[in-house]
Amino acid sequence: MNKLKWFLQNISKVLPCILLLFMAISLPAQDVENSVFYDALKKFELRGKASVSNLTLKRDRAEMTFTGDFFFAAPVDGKIIGAVFIGSGTFKADAPPISYEKEAMRRFLNSESAESDFRTAVLRFSDDTYDVIGKDMAADAEATVEAQELASELEPRLLKETGANISARLLLSLANQESPGVFLAQFDKGKLGRFTFLVDMQARIPGSAFGINGGEKIMLFAYSDKVFDNDIWLATYSEPDFTRGRVNYSDEFDLVSPEHYRMEIDTREFRKTLRTKVHIDFISLTDKLRVIPMLINEGLTEFVNIRLTKGMRIQSARYAEKDIPFIQEDWESGLTVILPEIIEKGEEFSLELAFEGNFAADELDFIIKDAPVRDKDYFRDSTYLKDNSTWYPRYGHLKRSTYHLLFRHNKRDKIVSIGRRVREDTWPNSKDGLTEYVMDKPVASAAFAIGVFDRLTKKRKLESGEVNLEFYNFSRNSSFRDDWAKGVMEEIGNALAYFTKYFGAYSYENLRGVVQPYQFGQSFPSMLLIPFRVGEHQLWIADLIAHETAHQWWGNNIVWRSHRDLWLSEGFAQYSGMLYTGMRISSSRQRNMVREAMASLLLPPVGEQGIGKGKIAEIGPLILGHRLRTSNTLNAYKSLIYNKGALVLRMLHFLFTDPDTNSGQPFFDMMSDFTRRYQNKAASTEDFIAVAGAHFANTKIGKQFGLKNLDWFFQQWVFEAKLPIYRMEYDIESGDNGQTIITGTIFQENAGENWFMPLPVVCEFGDQIGRITVYVNGSKTAFKIPLPMKPSSVKLDPELWILSY
Repeated sequence: MNKLKWFLQNISKVLPCILLLFMAISLPAQDVENSVFYDALKKFELRGKASVSNLTLKRDRAEMTFTGDFFFAAPVDGKIIGAVFIGSGTFKADAPPISYEKEAMRRFLNSESAESDFRTAVLRFSDDTYDVIGKDMAADAEATVEAQELASELEPRLLKETGANISARLLLSLANQESPGVFLAQFDKGKLGRFTFLVDMQARIPGSAFGINGGEKIMLFAYSDKVFDNDIWLATYSEPDFTRGRVNYSDEFDLVSPEHYRMEIDTREFRKTLRTKVHIDFISLTDKLRVIPMLINEGLTEFVNIRLTKGMRIQSARYAEKDIPFIQEDWESGLTVILPEIIEKGEEFSLELAFEGNFAADELDFIIKDAPVRDKDYFRDSTYLKDNSTWYPRYGHLKRSTYHLLFRHNKRDKIVSIGRRVREDTWPNSKDGLTEYVMDKPVASAAFAIGVFDRLTKKRKLESGEVNLEFYNFSRNSSFRDDWAKGVMEEIGNALAYFTKYFGAYSYENLRGVVQPYQFGQSFPSMLLIPFRVGEHQLWIADLIAHETAHQWWGNNIVWRSHRDLWLSEGFAQYSGMLYTGMRISSSRQRNMVREAMASLLLPPVGEQGIGKGKIAEIGPLILGHRLRTSNTLNAYKSLIYNKGALVLRMLHFLFTDPDTNSGQPFFDMMSDFTRRYQNKAASTEDFIAVAGAHFANTKIGKQFGLKNLDWFFQQWVFEAKLPIYRMEYDIESGDNGQTIITGTIFQENAGENWFMPLPVVCEFGDQIGRITVYVNGSKTAFKIPLPMKPSSVKLDPELWILSY
């Protein structure tokens, strides 16, 4: 029997010992001969050589040629899974037939094709690459010192720069018998410098290391040490995906579903060490499950070694009350657990994992230039997580689970977390405090804060029922801070009532807020983190609290399915905040918010090299998600995903508004329907397009212009990066029977070739207003409109419904 085939069939027996050298805990020594498998994957020891001339290797859309020497990894159970190349070669990968991907590549490379020479390349693979490049290998040839150094440097570099453990990825591929396997190659010493090409047909590294999880399987990226992140030159679907015209979202490759978390969280020495014991109940989503990769620490960066020194480190893993092996390397933004037996699809099983780490935030996290709060006394008695989302092990992208959280803490502290607080007590046989929270509804994330807080409580009646409100403020409060806290809790209740009325029922029985030192807000299911800003105006408080409260609908009730759909969360919450502010403060304040959002899109991009050319609005479309932030466009993500996302939703609000009555109720009906359909689910942009389009067909504007769906709208405003210029020229003439006629032209510039848009024209007749919708198509559109009397003014979009400049 082939050794590799035997290994895969017996992996549940072999793995506990083959990972012996790489576990943070000790297991009894077993078959030392088999322990070389993961050891070999990690060491990447070279043995064997092949000289090639103009050898061509094609992997998906990339074509590589090699002239020189390949040095091969020593066989592991008969399979060669890596090589180092030294010589001369060429690399070429064209952008896919997607306009925004072509534009993205042009921004980095000034070309729609990535082309470079190279002198070295390091390859890791579990596919058939060796069959192509190793046909003439001399097995007894020695590797050069340079070749072995290149092999040894790859994995530590990838771990530090991306958080990805390529050896663990290869182990997963081989153990789970993935077909086709994974391919990664890093090239250097050519005109494009050092860059990496990845083919991962199960979309695992793109999702776990880069947050690219819309089904993209092909990546081309390069690390920037100026911003401690990778510039993604290309992230796209595979050629088979394009051929069949269908893409599998990354979550379709999920191996398991984490159904329930039971966590014991020890915060007594939180400023030094956070300790957690995590019990997770899983359901297998695949047959013959052997290896499970999980996420942790990915919110931490390379900057000042944060991911290395602050991350949560696994101490033990248990299955069926027995220790099992695991993998977690330095710098890794995840871990891998090895099951002692094969799990079949649909089977339920549990893991018990223990972690320790210095995951508490420090002063560096709170220092932001010109931030109004610098008094350390405010936060002397409170402690916060280094990252609120990545402190515990998770599987997949925003998978929903129920939670049982048991906190052991110092007696004076209060714990703020998600769900229903079951009890505040004393830890058995101890003077320590005990606080227990339960979240019975499946949610996508959990967080907590700890401190000596004063707790304010209040009940608030909503259209959907009564909810318990809480706000946790500094205990070292003055009368001013106490008044501030009461104002914040009142604002949370007002926002909750407003959104319940317009978007549907609130999903939880309580909502608690807690003050935090970070200069941003953050929302978790039933929990808000609110920044404290001394002396800030009520406008800021209303804006921020409305945004974060709206996330209870957009981001918690409905989560975004992939990075491509982030605007459904942040853009929706941003516009929800604008709506609330218009009601709570004034319509003029709302217009100012709209103007500010539009103005942000006119700014030039700012990158590591300084101020760039052009406008942020033209950097890329919303569908690129967090890929909009690059080393050349550090200020693009928030302006586009938050502000443009909000303005796109505002334009939909206009399209749904009845021009005769000025009622926007059809818009809120559509949003409420979207909430009902995707409650407690993940939604994609395409899902929202379908819901919005079905409703739009019955609107006044849809019927007026015979528009059956909104595909055209989303193509223009979400999948393209244009910022049109609209202007109007008109004359007022006298017609028959005392009528007045407006004749004019609306010009549409800086838009796409087939761009069209209904636009509002407002006529004022003293204290009366008449609204007209003009369908603008192409560079200019003439119109002729009869009116009952002469207007005092005619204005194109005075209420700023349409995104333009």
